[in-house]
Amino acid sequence: MTELVDLFIPATTETPEIKCEKSSGRIMMVGNLIPSDPQSFLAPIHRWLQSYVTTYTPQNITVEFYLTFINGCSEHHLGKLLKYLEELHINGMSVKVICHYENEDLDMKEWGKDLSMALRIPIELVEIN
Repeated sequence: MTELVDLFIPATTETPEIKCEKSSGRIMMVGNLIPSDPQSFLAPIHRWLQSYVTTYTPQNITVEFYLTFINGCSEHHLGKLLKYLEELHINGMSVKVICHYENEDLDMKEWGKDLSMALRIPIELVEIN
């Protein structure tokens, strides 16, 4: 078995920068989430998370979104990742999701509110600017 390393995926105009840090249990997404194939784009993040959880049995995981735009198909596939996090939370792991949004970006603020109603995970909305 190979050693789990931090995951870094650089941003493009259609995909966010991704950072998954094993030392802190933190996952960050920064930018647009509008890839042509969201399932393939999000698959390495889901694999990393599953490997991290089984290899390190962490006490907590924090996911931070700094998303400027997300399309419906990406939202659907991201929902699968969030449901996995919800299962971890229900089974006793401390899971926290932080949705950062710009003060005039009502769409991303509403997206964060929708997440908090749909999931049984603590969701923190943080206004920036």
